Amino acid sequence: MKKTLLAVALAPLFIQSQAFATETSYDDVMVVTANRFEQPVSSVLAPVSIVTREEIEQLQAQSALDVLKTLPGVEFSSNGNKAQSSSIYIRGTSSRHTLVLVDGVRINSSTTGGASVGLIPADAIEKIEVVRGPRAAVYGSDAIGGVISITTMPQSGSVHQAKATFGSNNYAQQSWRSVGQISEQTQGSFVVNNEKSDGYRVKDTAPEGDRHGFEAQTLLGSLRHAATDSVNLFFTGYYQNGLVEYDRSGKYESDREQYNLAGGVDYSTEHWLSKLELSSSKDFSADGKADGGKPGKGSLTTKRQSVAWVNTLTQIENSVINLGVDYYKEKAERGGTNTTDFSENSKHNTAGFVTGHTRIADLTLEAALRHDKDSVFGGYTTWNIATGYAVTDAIDVVGSYGTAFKAPTFNDLYYPGGSGNPDLKPETSKSAEFGVKGRHDLLDWGLTAYHTDIKDMIAWAPTAAGPWKPNNVDNARIKGIELELGFETGPISHRVVGDWKDPEDKKDGSQLIRRAKQNYKWVGTYSSEAVDVSLVANYVGKRYDSSKYELSAYTTADAAVTYRVTEKFTTGLRASNLFDKKYETAKGYPAPERAFYINGSYQF
Repeated sequence: MKKTLLAVALAPLFIQSQAFATETSYDDVMVVTANRFEQPVSSVLAPVSIVTREEIEQLQAQSALDVLKTLPGVEFSSNGNKAQSSSIYIRGTSSRHTLVLVDGVRINSSTTGGASVGLIPADAIEKIEVVRGPRAAVYGSDAIGGVISITTMPQSGSVHQAKATFGSNNYAQQSWRSVGQISEQTQGSFVVNNEKSDGYRVKDTAPEGDRHGFEAQTLLGSLRHAATDSVNLFFTGYYQNGLVEYDRSGKYESDREQYNLAGGVDYSTEHWLSKLELSSSKDFSADGKADGGKPGKGSLTTKRQSVAWVNTLTQIENSVINLGVDYYKEKAERGGTNTTDFSENSKHNTAGFVTGHTRIADLTLEAALRHDKDSVFGGYTTWNIATGYAVTDAIDVVGSYGTAFKAPTFNDLYYPGGSGNPDLKPETSKSAEFGVKGRHDLLDWGLTAYHTDIKDMIAWAPTAAGPWKPNNVDNARIKGIELELGFETGPISHRVVGDWKDPEDKKDGSQLIRRAKQNYKWVGTYSSEAVDVSLVANYVGKRYDSSKYELSAYTTADAAVTYRVTEKFTTGLRASNLFDKKYETAKGYPAPERAFYINGSYQF
């Protein structure tokens, strides 16, 4: 996409930024995720956090999960290390309620609903955008709590870099990254990453040798070709395979393979940008005994093909109109020792949407409307409206209201043995929020209050006949306040986050499991010509894994030091869980203990 087109068109729409995590010039930071068109972050009304490649390198993050856990409104739980099953909660909503995109391609599971990002290598990430609050009127299903967008395709630059990392638990990682101009009209990127670890004793009751290790190989590539001054062709590819150990009354493992391929064309004129994108993805896993013994491995294969056509119009002064069509088809198949397949193996969805964004004097208005027609539950319409007002040159107020939904998954609808329920309705939500934010010479700040009601949540329970079955029986209410502060004390930059919320199960008034009422985060960074230092502190309040099992509050700290030995050679040291805090994010799964990592990279 040509960055200058919409940047210039939206220049009059600038209002207060909510992104404190970037050293890039305020007006130069661009966001695509909020409304599916490129716009300056200063014109975005939704609460948004942006983390750039420079900041990811400063934190010495190893995966997308390391970055996400530092951001406001984000919590996570994991059944062990980063390769194990994990859940991401935004604003207290379920992991099923967060849409995750990699280079614009949806990666949420067609069977469980959530998305796992622990093995997406940080070395491949150019930028992460997190939009908090409902975005179903723009993206459809899954975006009740928010949207996470991970971008690996660089916009510019040229580098060839080799990197190696070694650390605790026999951790080893090697990667190669190349970015640059292939010709005057063509830019490309290529990343290969190999990663492994022996793991640690995930369960206290497990034998000493049962350490739940993993290994993974990842390939990413992109191409962008300017066919003419108005036409650009693009392609992105993501492939990963690996093996993850886990325990189920013995040593078991999961063989995994997945890919995402996307390509398309965008056409731009002075006041019109049209983008057509086609994508295909596949996710395969085979789970069973690690030694190949009986009963063997059961497999699960899911596929998704999608088409998106988005048109962005800027003919009207100080305004942007976005019109688009989405289509995707999903397939799922059980195999191996899973002798019974899903009762249905495919479903599809077609949708049309329109969004509008305009500035009138000091007032900014935004609206979105979308209708989804699903092969399972029929039609569903979502909408969102927001307004922002510049009280002064430095202070703005924003209010919004939106609806969203989560479609039932293959497991919910068609699980074999009569356990699925094809009559399920989508889970639905209504959300309202109000925020005040300011940008001053000494301090950037934002304060947002939100209220979300979720209805018809799908819950599994045993039936009189015996098997468990899902039904639309649960409702939830989540009220919260988010505070963000960004400031500097001398050469040290600070980012402070406070989250207070009440995630309530309306059935009995209990606290939604694995979600805390209080979260506090601090990221401190120091940079000089030769040295970068970062320290991250994270406090998570008391949670429950069930009505009777309490997960205690905990505070962790991660630290990293990077030293540029020469212009081309850089080395670093990172410590995670610096004070060796013992805690759980899921019942029966102690979190990783203190670990150290040393790395070196060389640019050719």
